[in-house]
Parts: sequence; structure tokens; C-alpha cells
Amino acid sequence: MTEGNRSIEPNNTGVEIISVHIPKTAGTTFKKVLQQVYSEEEIFFDYPHRGPQRNRMLKKEKPNIKIIHGHFPGNKYDLKFPEAKKIIWLRNPIERLISHYFFWKSWQVLINSDATDGSAESELSGCGEENTPRKEDVLTVIEFAERSEMQNLLAANFLKNQKLTDFYFAGIQEYFKEDLVQLTKSFKWQPYNLEFTNKNPYPEYYSLFKEILGNQEIVDQITELNREDVEIYQEALSLREKRIEKSTNLSLLWENSKVQKRTKRRTIEPLLSWGFIDNATVENKILTLTGWAASRQGGPLEGFKVMVGDREYTFFEKLLGIPSPDVQKLHPTLDNAGEARFRLRILIDRQQIEKLGQSLIALTPLFSGGEGIISFKIFSLLLPPPKREHLKTVGINYNDELTRSSFKLTGHLVQRVGLLPSDRILELGCNIGLAAYSLVYYLKPTGSYEGFDFAEGPISWARQHFTGKKPNFRFFWENVRHPLYNPKGTLSPAEIILPYPENYFDCVCIPHLFTHLRPLAVRHYLKQVATVLKPGGRCVFACFLLNSESQQLIAEGGSSQHLIYELEDCFSSDENVPEMAIAFREPLMLKWIGEAGFTILQKSYGSWCGRVSFSGGEILVLEKSRSINN
Repeated sequence: MTEGNRSIEPNNTGVEIISVHIPKTAGTTFKKVLQQVYSEEEIFFDYPHRGPQRNRMLKKEKPNIKIIHGHFPGNKYDLKFPEAKKIIWLRNPIERLISHYFFWKSWQVLINSDATDGSAESELSGCGEENTPRKEDVLTVIEFAERSEMQNLLAANFLKNQKLTDFYFAGIQEYFKEDLVQLTKSFKWQPYNLEFTNKNPYPEYYSLFKEILGNQEIVDQITELNREDVEIYQEALSLREKRIEKSTNLSLLWENSKVQKRTKRRTIEPLLSWGFIDNATVENKILTLTGWAASRQGGPLEGFKVMVGDREYTFFEKLLGIPSPDVQKLHPTLDNAGEARFRLRILIDRQQIEKLGQSLIALTPLFSGGEGIISFKIFSLLLPPPKREHLKTVGINYNDELTRSSFKLTGHLVQRVGLLPSDRILELGCNIGLAAYSLVYYLKPTGSYEGFDFAEGPISWARQHFTGKKPNFRFFWENVRHPLYNPKGTLSPAEIILPYPENYFDCVCIPHLFTHLRPLAVRHYLKQVATVLKPGGRCVFACFLLNSESQQLIAEGGSSQHLIYELEDCFSSDENVPEMAIAFREPLMLKWIGEAGFTILQKSYGSWCGRVSFSGGEILVLEKSRSINN
């Protein structure tokens, strides 16, 4: 592996990398790295489940593609892209086969426990190299290893008479982090967040894995059945040693990689979609989720990203396209509304079951047109319902409505802002903690939440019920004058100084406040937010923006907010109490945002004036300039 592992500048024209993914060798984790380093349009996935589509790159080259990654023989693209650099990851063949065995057993658990009526066909997500598995008899690990297709998988299916020295880089799964550092340096990749995914889903997998490895008779039998792969693996280890000897200061590279941070948060502007998780149940170590999801002009539902607590599940059974006449009746304009229901079944172990009580379940629907709006579910609420009088101040009438609104806001924070569980977040105009009500299940103890409001009653309630259970959730009341929330306040909203350090927060969210503040106060708050945000930090807020479209819809009578009374730099729905609802001319708001030191990352128009939208008001996501000097 001499020439194959020397540091060479990658070719920046056409396909740069051919990445061969051998099952159970951290290929899914490496795929996540590639998806952060390269854009979605630059990666082509070649997996069996794609059918004939997997061979498109052989038939018609796509000029924007830089990476081909998937389950295919190492020589598949040699003639088509002879200059591309080939990468492969290997793993101890005995351990790889045992891991594969328990994945297969997980499939069988789900398949054999399926009690559907046959009206729709289910499939398994995360099957990797196989299409939907078939129901089979129970096999021992030796019986599984004796199957011809399981023997010498690397040599027979992926190398096919090629040598490891034919590859630009052959990494070892057992040294994944260290080898990835070297690969990153070679290609000069930007920083990324290393996320280990596709963990073996079989209950008590790790203890059973160790038990099999401890049985020397079984290990010897598996070794004999995979002699060729074992020899290739030993060669890979030897070549790795030579590669390390040639590398300069690898230990320093590894130390630097430990503190490597992802400098660009993952944010998306999801498709316009609706959905709900109706039920979540656990029986026989299987978590079953049912609900519905449909998009507007995003195409049919194809799958989900599944998070339970802080763990992502890529292996689960999915049943899509279940008849949904109720959804069709309520949302007749959505794509495939008559077949929008789904059922997911996820295999979990005893420890995961014990944590389910207050673990946040997050489903991100994947439509043919892209990613939809995330849905959340919690088994049991941590907090009691707030007082009705506090809910009414933010236009909420029932506790269920509070839960939905709070989870919807958290969805915006996660998808649109890129909020991480370890972030510091400030909510302005928090009331009883509109965002906090769901963030208690998302933020880790290393993260923190600060709530700020003018209304003393809701803040007192929040302090009483949040802080004792979640010490990293804090609330601050300031005696600011406001005709709706604190008419006897002593401070002007345009004079308040936020009681937080400079460059402190990763994120600031303002759910409703800017729809109830006059221009001078809004401009002041934008500057205050810029002060307490870190450079590169983000702010998301809702507001009403007036432009030609919204003014036309108001004139036609389609608006829920009759914003017709013109004041200085704004319009209101009430000339006596303008703060009831205030809108701003769009160009003016954009000017204020720029003056405060922000750039606009996203701008989504709301439904308040009669549009079809996922939100009532406009949603703007801002980023603080990294060069701003407070």
C-alpha cells in the first residue's frame, strides 16, 4: 500500500472519490462524514435497494458528482473514472461476521413479530447491503457463518482479485478515528462532527458479542471459514503500520482531532409538510410508532429519520402508505393524503426502555422531494400544565395546544437554526417558557436555557416548576412597561439592557415578542441580541412583514390580522392599543437586521395574511457576523 497511501492532492475535476462500503465496517459513519464535507448534489449512493438507478453513473456521468459511495465491487468504476481515488474500510472478519449475524437476528425478530393484516407491505430501513430480508428459520452463529454468501465476503464480493494497494486509502474500523484524521488531512476536508451511527440494534448485543468471542471453538470455526478475508485483514494491518511510519506527527493530528468542532451547523429549510405521531407503545422490546405525514408538492413519503433520546436509529421496520381517509378529509390538498399513515417498529434493549419515559422521540419525514418538518412525541410530560391565564397571554387556550406549539418551536430550532443539545439558548418573551416546555427533553445538562419576559406571573410559575427539576433552565423577569403584559412597568422596552454576558449564547429565539413591539423597541432588541450572541450565533424570530403580496391579501379580506392603521414605521390592527398586533414594511425590517450586524439565512412567509404556510407569522433566521466587535 505504498503509492496507495501517500498524501496526494485530490483531483478537483469530476469524481474525486470512490468509497467502497463493506457491511459492518463503520461505512454508515463514514457516509455521515462525507455528507457534511460535501453537498447532497455532490454525492451519489450506489446501494442495492436503489435497483437499476444504482448504475446511473456508469451510463451517464453527472458532472456535479464528486463522491460515489455504497456497496459495490472495488473495480466497478475503474474504467469509467480511472483518476478517482478509491477508499475502503476493513474490520476484523470474525468480529464483522458476528456483528452481521446479530443484525440478521434483529431483522428476524421484527419480521417474525409482524402482525399486519397484509393490506400494505412493510420493509426494513437500515438493511444495508440487502434488500428487504425474508423470514427464515433461527440459525446459530456457526450456521449463519456456514452460508456460502457469508464466507470471505470481502474477497468474494468487494475486492474481486484486486489488491489493497490498488486503493488510495484502506482504513481499519478498529482505528477509525485515527485513520479518519489522516484521511481528512490528505483531502484537506473542512471540520465535521463525528457521529457514530447504525449501532447494532439487537438487544444486549454487546454482552452476547463478547460471549461468542470468548468461545475459542466458535472463533476457530469462523476463522477457518473466512481464511482468505483474515489474510487480507492481516495485510491491511501491516500496510497501516507502514503508512503511519511515513506520516509525520500523527499523534499531534489525533490530539487536534479531539478538539475539532463543527464550525457550520446543519440547517435546512424543510418542505411544507404536516404530520403527527399518534401513538408510541413498547411491547417485547419493540417500540411501535404510528401516525401520519404528508407534504404539499413534496411527493410521496419514502421514509424517516428516527431519533429516540440522543440515539439515532437507522434500523427499523417501516410500513408506509396505510389508508388515511381522515387525513384526506382534513387535508385534501396534500400529496397522497389518502395514504398518509405509517407504522414504524424499532428494536430496543432493556436500558433504552428504562429511559423512554422522558426521552424525546423525533421523526423527520423524508419525501421524494426532500426532508419534511420534524414531529415529536414524549411518553410522559415532566411539567404540570400552566395556569390558563398564562396560556392566554400567548394566544393558547389548551394544554395540548401548548405542547404542540412548543414542540413546533423546537422543531424550528433544530432544523432551521441547527440547535444542538449542548447549546446555550435565550428565549425573549418566553412567558411560561414556550420553547422551554419542550427543550427540557432536548437540551443536555451541558446545555442551558435562559428565559426573559415582562410578565411577572408566568415567570414566577416557570421558576417554580422548571428550575427545581432542571437547574440549567433559568428565568428572569424585568419590570418593563408594556400595555398588554405589564402596563405598570417602570422601564421602557427601548432602554432595557439584557442581563447576560457578551458573546454568551449560541442561539436566541423570539417566538411572539416582535409582533407586539413598536419599531424603536424592535431595533433596540436586535442590537441587544447581537451583543449577547456569540459570533456566528443565530437568532430566529417571528414577525408580520408587509409587502405587495400581503397587502393585496389583506385588501381581499383573506388576512387574520387586519393591519391597516399606519403608525411611525409600522402598521397595527388596533389604533388604540397598537401593541395588539404590529407589522413592519419588509424592506425596513431587513435594513434594521443589517444595521444590527446580522445576515439573513432563511426567510419563510407566514399564513397570517392568507397564504398557505407552516407558521402563522413570518419566520426569519439570522446569523451574527463573525467579525462584529461588541
